Amino acid sequence: MKLFCIPYAGGSASFYSQWSSHIKGIAEIVPVELAGRGRRVHEPFYRTFEEALEDITSMIVPQLNGDSYAILGHSLGAILAYETIHQLKSRGYQEPEVAFFSGRSAPQVRDMDKTIVHLLPDDKFIQHVRELGGTPPQFFDNRELMDLFLPIIRSDFRLSETYLFKERNSKLGCDVNVFFGYKDDTLSGDIKEWDQISDKACRYAGFDGDHFFIHSHSQPVLEALTKALHFR
Repeated sequence: MKLFCIPYAGGSASFYSQWSSHIKGIAEIVPVELAGRGRRVHEPFYRTFEEALEDITSMIVPQLNGDSYAILGHSLGAILAYETIHQLKSRGYQEPEVAFFSGRSAPQVRDMDKTIVHLLPDDKFIQHVRELGGTPPQFFDNRELMDLFLPIIRSDFRLSETYLFKERNSKLGCDVNVFFGYKDDTLSGDIKEWDQISDKACRYAGFDGDHFFIHSHSQPVLEALTKALHFR
């Protein structure tokens, strides 16, 4: 089956490409590249969350051929993955066989941190990004890299922070796996509130590490991913 992978704020789809060899024979990794980075670096950033959702849907639909598929997203990517599934359902396409939501509180949970990060001045915004982890320290010493990537990260934070959850008459009907870091202080509420968005039981896998446990503890993450895909 195809496994569509949506990146986190500031991330590129290329991150997921390195997973391909680990799940070869079980699933085909299909990295979903968002506008403004990677091979789409010259395209403008999304103006709204809905615009990002429409773009992601338009990339996935041509690759659906009736076979089973899966979808995964980390952080911002998790909420984009969740909304993409509903978008596909509303257009008459089948749901994925399994969805993976990583590094994000359930969509209906309100963020307890009242700071609007994407509106912070550069110095405080950079400090916030640095504290999140996941970014090599040398990045902050390279002005050229900073000038290139900070606008991407800020734009992605804007998408995340302007997202509004909408109640729906139907829940997801696919298997759901939720990955989270035990030391991730970006999470709000009970991680098991993901139970409320699916008609099927959600499975949870916790990992050592902070928000970017998918980097620092990639091996156990890949093992959990492989197991969930293999025994779906």
